Amino acid sequence: MNKDLEYFVDGKPFSIAKPELTVAEILARAEVSVRQSCLVSVDGTEYRDPDKTIKIRSGDRFDTKKRTRPTAATYTVNGEIQTTERRSLAMETILKNAGAAASIDVTQIGDYFLENLADGGKHENLSDQVTIQDGDKFLAVHIGRTPVA
Repeated sequence: MNKDLEYFVDGKPFSIAKPELTVAEILARAEVSVRQSCLVSVDGTEYRDPDKTIKIRSGDRFDTKKRTRPTAATYTVNGEIQTTERRSLAMETILKNAGAAASIDVTQIGDYFLENLADGGKHENLSDQVTIQDGDKFLAVHIGRTPVA
C-alpha cells in the first residue's frame, strides 16, 4: 500500500503519492507563479529550472523566492533559436552556442561580426558584451575568406 508523502512549501503542508515532482508541479500546487518564483530547499539549494525533477522525502521543506531577474530570454542567431538566463553574453559565446546549426564555422569564429536586426547594433570583437532581450534576432556574418571549389 502506497503511503502519501508530506512535504512543506512556505510552511504549508502538501501530500503526494509519487516521490518525484518537477519544480513547476511543486510551485503550482503551492499556487505560486513559476515565472516569478523559484524553489529553495532548507540547505539553500535554489531550483530555477521548472522542468527539474526533485525526489521528495517525507518532511522535506521548501521556501519560495522571487526571481531576482527575468526568466530565460529566447533569441535567434541566423534563424536558430537560442536561450539564456543571462542578459549579457560575450559575442564569442553567442557564436559558439549557435555553432554549426546557425551555419557558423567555429574554427573561423574570429572572422564574424554579429548584428542585432532589431536595433542595427554591430559587434565585431569576440569579447564584446552583447545585451540580450527576449525575442532578439541576430545575424552572424562571415567576413573572412571562403574556399572556392
